[in-house]
Amino acid sequence: MNISHLKYPPLKSNILKKFPDKLVYKYNTESKIDKFIIFSTQKGSHDHARMTCSPELIKRDGKENVPSLYIWFLSSNCSGKGFGTAMLDFAIQYSKKLGCNGNLHLSADGSFMPNRIPHIFYRKFGMSTKKTSIDKRLDQFIAKGKNATYQDFDDVDMFYPPIEHPKDKIQSAIYKGFLFGLKSIFGLKD
Repeated sequence: MNISHLKYPPLKSNILKKFPDKLVYKYNTESKIDKFIIFSTQKGSHDHARMTCSPELIKRDGKENVPSLYIWFLSSNCSGKGFGTAMLDFAIQYSKKLGCNGNLHLSADGSFMPNRIPHIFYRKFGMSTKKTSIDKRLDQFIAKGKNATYQDFDDVDMFYPPIEHPKDKIQSAIYKGFLFGLKSIFGLKD
């Protein structure tokens, strides 16, 4: 078709831009507890993850009444395809939208899959527990490429961004003091 003679040629469409491979849908709008599903847009795929969440005020990093999005339930029907991670990424953005500043918390337990508990997945995502010893043990499992079972860890609360452990604060202060001392000795500036 020759369109050079047209006074107003057809508009170029933005429809041909790449369609996302995953979409999030909120399917419970009548309650204070929000329910979401993230699903694949690929033809014939039934891969998805579900999440139930609500905002709460919690004690965190020594502060009272910190707004945080509590994830009651998170489940994926297809491990290793990125749906759980995509749902947690969405939860961070949703937490910001609700005024929770991107804070998330949940209770990791092994009741749904006792031979492959989710603690490792959450730790890889960047979440932490309130205890440095548990975080270090989770990190050891990750370094060895091992999956954890219900026999390895009890149910534990996990937080994003990671909890600041008092020991970490002390080590950070000592390190900063050490650097300040070195800079003043050698006359270095920031």
